[in-house]
Amino acid sequence: MSRIFEITERVALYAPKANLDLINRAYVFAAHAHAGQFRSSGEPYITHPLAVAGILASLGMDEASVITALLHDTVEDTGVSLAEVESNFGADVARLVDGVTKIGQIHFNSSEHKQAENFRKMILATAKDLRVLIVKLADRLHNMRTLGFVPEHKRRRIGEETLQIYAPLAHRLGMHWVKQEMEDLVFSHLEPDAYMSLLVEMQGRLEMLNQTRERLEMLIQEALLRKGLPATVHGRMKHMYSIHEKMQRKHVNFDDIFDLIAFRVIVDDAPTCYQALGIVHSLYRPVPGRFKDYIALPKPNGYQSLHTAVIGPENFRIEIQIRTHLMHSFAEDGVASHWAYKEGKTAGKESFKWLRQLAELIQETDNPGEFLENVRLDLFVQEVYVFSRDGDIFALPRGARPLDFAYAVHTDVGHHCVGVRINGDVADFSTRLHNGDQIEIMTSPDQSPSRQWVQYAKTPRARQAIRQWFRRQERDGSIRMGEKILHEVIGKKDAGKVIIEKLGCADQQELKSRIGRGEIAIHKLLEVVDHNHFLPLKLKGMQRAMMRAADCCHPVPGDPVLGRFVAGAGMILHHRKCNALSEEDCKDSLEVEWQAKPGELFSTGIEVHSRNKRGMLANVTRNIAEANSGIEDLRLTQRGGEMTELLFLVEVEDRKHLAQVMRAIKSVDGVSSVARRNRVGLSGKPAAGEKAAGRPFSATLRDLFSRKSSEHEGEKK
Repeated sequence: MSRIFEITERVALYAPKANLDLINRAYVFAAHAHAGQFRSSGEPYITHPLAVAGILASLGMDEASVITALLHDTVEDTGVSLAEVESNFGADVARLVDGVTKIGQIHFNSSEHKQAENFRKMILATAKDLRVLIVKLADRLHNMRTLGFVPEHKRRRIGEETLQIYAPLAHRLGMHWVKQEMEDLVFSHLEPDAYMSLLVEMQGRLEMLNQTRERLEMLIQEALLRKGLPATVHGRMKHMYSIHEKMQRKHVNFDDIFDLIAFRVIVDDAPTCYQALGIVHSLYRPVPGRFKDYIALPKPNGYQSLHTAVIGPENFRIEIQIRTHLMHSFAEDGVASHWAYKEGKTAGKESFKWLRQLAELIQETDNPGEFLENVRLDLFVQEVYVFSRDGDIFALPRGARPLDFAYAVHTDVGHHCVGVRINGDVADFSTRLHNGDQIEIMTSPDQSPSRQWVQYAKTPRARQAIRQWFRRQERDGSIRMGEKILHEVIGKKDAGKVIIEKLGCADQQELKSRIGRGEIAIHKLLEVVDHNHFLPLKLKGMQRAMMRAADCCHPVPGDPVLGRFVAGAGMILHHRKCNALSEEDCKDSLEVEWQAKPGELFSTGIEVHSRNKRGMLANVTRNIAEANSGIEDLRLTQRGGEMTELLFLVEVEDRKHLAQVMRAIKSVDGVSSVARRNRVGLSGKPAAGEKAAGRPFSATLRDLFSRKSSEHEGEKK
């Protein structure tokens, strides 16, 4: 356990101007606040804040962070208020304590909505000041070190939460030793049998591995010194969880893992890193494809190093990382290494744009499912580096597609993207991007997003931008539709103040939007305006994007149709004689003038009676194709008297096109009758054999054939 004088001595070494008296006062304040409280281990509670402060002091954090560590549980677990913290230790410390307190109230085993809301608060809090997250990571690390004292169910929940949330965040902040220790501790608690088995294997090899490590350290160091390059070389065993994960991922045994030791070569400056790399490659044969230059292309979290793998003595595979002292400090402690005392709370901001971007993304996200998907993507991905036509470097998640790049450049570039060239060749939106690809986005002012784009986009930013565009379009379309309905009802586009208030709306825009979305029923609007309109109202010039043909009656443009609003789907168009519409439905329906759009096809049904002779089906389907129509579905049944009944679900542009298709079928020799058949009978009554409203056409066909086949069997009997 750290003691307060050890912590203050350590802070004094790296921050001579630190207010050590204030740190001591914070310790006394916390000790009084937590007096009489004990941890699950039986120790006085103050041992926990002390341990967290000790971890932060070992990271070289500023005095405000160390004081926050000492006080981080006082507001949540004692009678101390945030105002008391601020009056005694200042606004900066109070703000940090408040941020850590909020994060401490978050648990990730609740419902999806609650997870999303809680995680939103956590990320927003950390984006304001990264020290909040660093304190929380130190807090979680110490809690993991003492996890064995809590009940099993709680131990499992905390372990899974750490593995899913805090370890990846530590990795993204570059605090690798914190991440590795957290993962090893989770591994030991959640999978104790696998942990102990691997530990026994490691201990059996420990002496041999240590001898190999020491020998290789000496060989590499001597080779560098012979070339006049002073360097520090040290090897380190891979941590337990990393080995276990590799065994699971590659389905291999412990004996098949050869890169158990990783070596760090630490030199004075960046040019020397490349010289050292050349010496190492001249000493041992490099493994093809295993070299990565993170100095020229740093990772998004600021990490820099040269990575290589070589075949050492006795074919022993060695992983080597070459970096400067400053790079090494950052590689070990991440963002905390930026927090030199003199830099204070401004440190590290440019290296961590990703966190602020994630916060902005979260603020725009309404759907919790989308939000959690976005967070998981942002936390767990690896990066791929691509170049713009002008040579700018973009880091994207591995697996990213061209639309992800387009939206990374600018939202408007993404919205107007019509095509992409990768390394000079035209590619489609599903092409996966690779390291070093040069991307050129082609745009057009007339282009707009397609709903299919969400399938091609992989990054949270691109998906969110596409979804937001469609939400805006739907909102604008609803307002335009509301204007048309108001104009039909009251003779003008804008309603009076009395109408707005009676319908519970704040202003004209809200009224139009709610009417256009169907949230305010047509008959309610008529009741409020006290208008003697005969239903249904007639609506012309509708936005086609807001309309969709109903599946129950399959109308086509040119049919007499009624439009009904359905939340989230816009206006659903039914044939005027559709038996799925009740009298109540008609009260809130609009008579819509539905005009055809060239090239757009709609499904509708045709019933054909013909003589039963060879080639009849082929002749009918050929004539349908020659009439520029397609067949979506087909059902056939035999009738008495050598007759056949064919039911087709065909695709047509409008009522005129449908008439052409029916004439083409009628011209086939042997066809006795052709009629339209949907859920509406020829007389306007439900067709025989049709029962439940709203059934799909294919289900209706099955019902008809089931009934007619049984009738035919009866006739035979």
